[in-house]
Order: sequence, then structure tokens, then C-alpha cells
Amino acid sequence: RVAITAGGTLIKYRLVRVCLRLVFLIITHILVHMSDIESPQIEGGCDNRDLLKKNITLTRGICLVVGGMIGTGIFITPNYIARSVMAPAPSIILWGFGGFIAAAGGMSFCELGTMFPISGAEIAYMNRIYGPVPAFLSAWFNHFLLRGMGIAIGILGFTKYFWSIFYPDPEAEVAVWADKLLAQFVNIVFVGLTAFAPTLNVKSVVVESSLKIAATLMIIISGFVYLMVRQGHDGNGDIATGFKGTNTDPKAWGGAINGIIWSYYGWEMICGVTSEVQNPQKNVPIIVGVSVSMVTVLYILTVTSYHIVIPISDMIQDIPIASKFGLATMGKFGKIFLALAVLISSLGNVHCTFLHSSRTIHSAAVEGLLPGALSLVSRRFKTPIVTVLYLGLVTAVFVLVGDLNGLIDSAVFTSFPFYVLCCVGVFVMRWRSPEIRRPYRVPLIFPALFVLFGVYAFVTPFTSQYSWRISLMWVGVVLAGVPIYFLLIKNVLNLKCFHLASGTVTRFLALKLDCE
Repeated sequence: RVAITAGGTLIKYRLVRVCLRLVFLIITHILVHMSDIESPQIEGGCDNRDLLKKNITLTRGICLVVGGMIGTGIFITPNYIARSVMAPAPSIILWGFGGFIAAAGGMSFCELGTMFPISGAEIAYMNRIYGPVPAFLSAWFNHFLLRGMGIAIGILGFTKYFWSIFYPDPEAEVAVWADKLLAQFVNIVFVGLTAFAPTLNVKSVVVESSLKIAATLMIIISGFVYLMVRQGHDGNGDIATGFKGTNTDPKAWGGAINGIIWSYYGWEMICGVTSEVQNPQKNVPIIVGVSVSMVTVLYILTVTSYHIVIPISDMIQDIPIASKFGLATMGKFGKIFLALAVLISSLGNVHCTFLHSSRTIHSAAVEGLLPGALSLVSRRFKTPIVTVLYLGLVTAVFVLVGDLNGLIDSAVFTSFPFYVLCCVGVFVMRWRSPEIRRPYRVPLIFPALFVLFGVYAFVTPFTSQYSWRISLMWVGVVLAGVPIYFLLIKNVLNLKCFHLASGTVTRFLALKLDCE
């Protein structure tokens, strides 16, 4: 037993050493690139992003970001947060803190987005600041491999609340295979809508965002009315207990913060579709500022209403929290109404995620960081149809094998390093290219705070009960992109067979799907 333990420790440290060496090589490449680069260059072929129709107005942009941020997080994550901190006051404070972090990241992205007004978000920014290697790592791992994770979380949240309409305890009464089958059906439906009905898809964003705001306002109003009506009576939640019973374990708080940050994901969404925004250098900062502020206020008041009505002993249970809230405040009608609201919210989030992700992956392919087939656009539907189909495939895999809370932890852990690099890029561009016009200049305190928090979010999984092996595995998968980039993208070994196969697949898909 001692020998096995010693052997496992040795393997652990050897893996860590290999990862550190790869990180050192990446940093060296970045520094060399930063010293040589003079102006942003695209390594891929023709940049066709300017040909995209600029149909995202200020209002539609706000609806897109609000719709991307308000998904299932505010309706399912409060259980996870309450279970971690065990008191109402720290739970509410953490939701406010999450809004501040989202605002810091969003404002930092706005400076880069107005400097480089093109779609692609962190991929486009890193390609111009650090060179193609970090951009490729984000493109192939965070988008090409794992972007379907966010869509899977939205779909799984949908199925959870769908079954709660018909069963008091869906976790115990609904078979796993039935839940997975419903999730796969929803995935297929939305792939079809995103690929083949783009007009309906875009128009629904405004409607869905309005319904999401209405649902959260319903929760807020119901909670405060409940407080006034039940004042002095039994049955209130534990809002008055404040910090009493707070869990002081920092590891638990780390998991809670990760869950909250996931609920705020979407603040960067407008930067992924900048090429389609009207007057982006003016509208992008307004869109981010208004959207993040609105969602933060809604989240804080919604969680406060939860704690007004539902005791902490119930909040920590793995139950559909919005349905329980509706049942307590408005009876059976409230339970069904809020369950339907969550269904609409999760579906709307999937809509926005498909729209954003398809453009981001398309941008990566245009810049030569992903296979050329992903840059194909349907002549008939004017959508990146190959990208949408691929996202549907990846989502189907995560729906089958993923646990909801595990997916949230993994998504936060793998995404933040790339966002941190972009925020560091604000400082790099201020130093390296001060002459570039910046329609919006973020106060440097915001990217600095986001970087500090990003380091914390990255380190936390290695110290928590969420196994260090899984965290190290994610790091290893990310770094595996380094040899993949040099072998397949840079083609250092002159692998003609790969490029021949890639070209053949691209031409075949272009012919069969009528793409260009």
C-alpha cells in the first residue's frame, strides 16, 4: 500500500513537471511573438466577417447579453450556493460579488472589442495580442471541444424543471434514460432551429429575454409581498438570521463562487458577434454596462426573495428551487408558472449560446485556427451550418455523460485562464501599442481585479475536494493542443495527407450542404 501511494505521488509530480514545461514553452512563444508583432494579422484565408449583416441594434444587443446571462443558473444554482455557505447573508453578498466580477471582465473586453471590432471575442483578441498558439488553445479546447458544455447545462436545466411540473420528486420518479432522451430531443430541435430558421431564432431573442425578466420580477415581487403578508407569522424563510451558521470552510466558498460565476456567464457574448453589431465602437460598451448591471440587480433581489420564503434547511436540498418558491407564494399556479418560466429561460439561453458559439467558432476557422470546414456558411440560410451541427454533436455527448454540478465546475475552471489572458492583454496593448485608437478605455483597476480573481478561480479546484486529478487532466488536455497546433495547423512535419483530407471534407460538405 505504501509503495502504491509513493508510486502515485511520483506520477503526480512527473505530470506536473511536464505541464510546467509546456507552460514555459507557451510563455516563451508569447514573449517572442509580442516582441516581433507590429500589427494584428490573420493567419487564415479571406476574412469574410465584414460580410455578415449588421442587424444587432442596441436593444437587440442588450437582449442578447441578458438572454445569454439569465439561463438556468439563477433557478438551480442557489441550492448549490446555499449548501456551500449555509447562511442567507453570505449567499446574497456572493451574488453581488459575482456581478462585480462580470462587470470587470465585461468592461475589459469592451476596450479590446472597440479596438478590434470583429467577431471572435477572446480568440480574436489573443491572436492579435499573444499570437496564434494561445488563441488556438482557446479555440480548439474551450470552443471546439467544450462549448457544447454550456448548451448541455441549459438543456439539463430544462429537463429538470420540465419533469417537476408532473412529478413531486423528479429525481426519484423519473428514469435516467427518460431524462436523457428528452434532453437529446431538445438538442436536436434547437440545432434545427439554429441552422435552418435563423430569422425565427434572432427574433425570439428579444421575446425570450423579456419573458426572463418578467419571470425574475415575478419572483422578486412575490417574495417581498410574502414578507409583508407573513410578517410576524411562522413559515418565513431564514432571511433574518443573516450570517448565523455561516460555513467558514474556504474550500466550500470556492465552489460557491465558481457556481455564481457560471450563472453570470454571457457577459462576453456581444464580443463574439461584434461584426454584426451596428456602430460597435459606441454600442458594445453600452450593451455590456446596461446588461450586466440589470442582471446583477435582478439576481440579488431574486436570491433575497428565495431566502425570504424558503428556509435554509430546504434551500440546501437538491430540489427545483423556483418551483418550490412558486408553490409557497402562489400555490399550484405559481409552481407551474415558474416551472414554465424556467423552461423558457433555459431554452432562450440555449438559443443565445448557439448564436454566440457558432460565430466564435466560425471566426476561429476564418483566422486559420480550426479546420476550414467550420468556416462554411449556408448559401440558403446564411448560417454557419457545419458549426451548428458540430455543436449539436458535442452537446449530445455532454448530455449523456455529464453531471450538472460537475459540468459547472469544469466550465469555470477551463474558461477562466483565457479570459484572464485577455484582461492581461489590456495592459499589454496599453504598453505595446499606445497609438491605437481606443473609443473606450477601461479603468485599469477592473482588469487587475479580474486577473486576481481569475488566478483564484484557477487554483481553487486543485485544493478542493473536487479531485486534483480531474483538474490536472483538464490542464493536460488544454496543453495537448500545443503539439496539435504545430503538427496540424502549422504543419511542421509537412503532413500532406491531413491537409488533403481536410480539403476533401470541406469540399464535400460545401457541395452537400450548399455552402460557401
